[in-house]
Amino acid sequence: MNPGPGTAKLTGAEAIVAVLSLLEVKRVFGIPGVQTIELFDALADAPFRTFTPTNESAAVFMADAHARVTGRIGVAVVTAGPGLTNALTGIAEAFLDSSPILVLVGTSDERAEKSFQLHHIDQAAVVKPLVKGFFKPATVQETPASILQAAELARQGEPGPTVVEISASLLMERARFEAPPQSSSPCTLDIESQLDESATLLRQGTSIGIYAGAGSFGAAAELQCLAELLQAPVATTISGRGILPEDHPLSVGYGFGRSGTAVAWREFRRVRTLLAVGCKYGETATGSYGLNPPAEHIHIDINAASLGANYPTSLAIAADAKTALGGLLARLQDHRRPPNVALLDRIRQSRARTVATPRAGGADALHPGRFLQLLRQRLRRDAILVTDSGAHQFWALSDFPIYEPRSFLAPADYQAMGFSLPAAIAAKLACPNRQVVSLVGDGGFLMSGFESLNAARWGAGIITVVFCDGAWGLIKEAQRRVYRRTPFTRIPNPDFHHLALGLGLKHLQVSRDAEIPAVLDAALSENSPVLIEVQVDYAEPPPYIRGAGPQMFRNLSPKLQAGIALRLARRWISPPRPPST
Repeated sequence: MNPGPGTAKLTGAEAIVAVLSLLEVKRVFGIPGVQTIELFDALADAPFRTFTPTNESAAVFMADAHARVTGRIGVAVVTAGPGLTNALTGIAEAFLDSSPILVLVGTSDERAEKSFQLHHIDQAAVVKPLVKGFFKPATVQETPASILQAAELARQGEPGPTVVEISASLLMERARFEAPPQSSSPCTLDIESQLDESATLLRQGTSIGIYAGAGSFGAAAELQCLAELLQAPVATTISGRGILPEDHPLSVGYGFGRSGTAVAWREFRRVRTLLAVGCKYGETATGSYGLNPPAEHIHIDINAASLGANYPTSLAIAADAKTALGGLLARLQDHRRPPNVALLDRIRQSRARTVATPRAGGADALHPGRFLQLLRQRLRRDAILVTDSGAHQFWALSDFPIYEPRSFLAPADYQAMGFSLPAAIAAKLACPNRQVVSLVGDGGFLMSGFESLNAARWGAGIITVVFCDGAWGLIKEAQRRVYRRTPFTRIPNPDFHHLALGLGLKHLQVSRDAEIPAVLDAALSENSPVLIEVQVDYAEPPPYIRGAGPQMFRNLSPKLQAGIALRLARRWISPPRPPST
């Protein structure tokens, strides 16, 4: 039933369900609470499914992942107070990673003449810094319009989260509803002259490179055509991986600074004209701002605030990638360059060297990169890899190629731990015919591992790979290098075999390189959720960290650099007391 003139009266909750149906929502993630019980009763009769995870942060991670893999808005429903505060980490991740999600949050009845109501806090003040917009309908009749406006804002421009706060009384009130307002057409800017100027620069450029972020996913075909037309190597941000298949002759992988792939670093040092599309040059993507764009730098992004924010540009264009790249293609069709044989040979030879020298641990050790290389070989091209925050994410950058857009999900700019497992479950629900792997460290698994219960309950046959080193690995390595001791970074791991059994998962374990093939083959033969416990050796830092770590040090003031160097020298001379834990 859709709200509209002449229809039967609906409760506010029923009207919300009707609006979500109008938005073609397929899945909602959330946990019922006192203030949202009416809404969840209405959701029970909805034409779409509602999934209840173990925690509100997981609900928002799931909505986020749904948006990332489908390109459509994700929806989460949380109750007031602790429901919202539990959800904040997921909302912040979606905000910094530009993921369009709609969060519906309940609230107490503010019309009641009582103070100190259950769960009552100033939710607007709490969440406004983390969202594109906060909506609070004052009457039940305003509720559908508020949700439509919030959904539209979440998808407009640079995507991001929006929140609609709805009181418990509005959910129960009945009313007749007017037809919901139609979406307004997005404002389009005149960028024709800027595209003309960009086309001129690209025609005249002798060595062109393209750097693409997740904002380019809607223009994957245009980007590939332009790269081939210009014979330009393509590097991506972390979130933008797969915009061009990473085995395409012009793909050089992620990044182009010292934290990126070796071939990207080499090839982009030759670039004299850089076209950056759908990216904002965040700290994680740039390896702690370690990129060095050339002076001739064209930056295209839907968010004008991103343009020139971290690196100067010679030409900044505030536009969506599809419009801008389509315009450039139209202007450059008569300027197709012949194959750059030297460039293509260098890229091909770099890949050949990687295949010829696979990662390897010791005789009784397991190399994380080797595990990921063998995993990649066994998965289909359209498989989805979902990482958490940690060293494993950075090993995946270098050793797990991505071949399709929206196939690599990672908490990039906020780096929230606990993301991987709930996000992987949501990805599998959205894409049931694709293989989905959750790659997580033991620390991240401890934060959201019980979500595995729902993987089994919902029939989401994902493979969960837990890289176990018994520590907060990246922090431990930083402590070792800077402080010469590693206090408070040990992790007490459970018995994964019995834990997996209790969660309804098949358990597999691997601790040496030689065991990897058999374990992966066994995992991939299962149709139900599997947990692979990987006893990993992190003796070697991932290539990303080898590049980003020194850059982080260079970003410090000379005074702080000198202080760190002096402390390190003192501790080499007189080693500090070992940590007690």
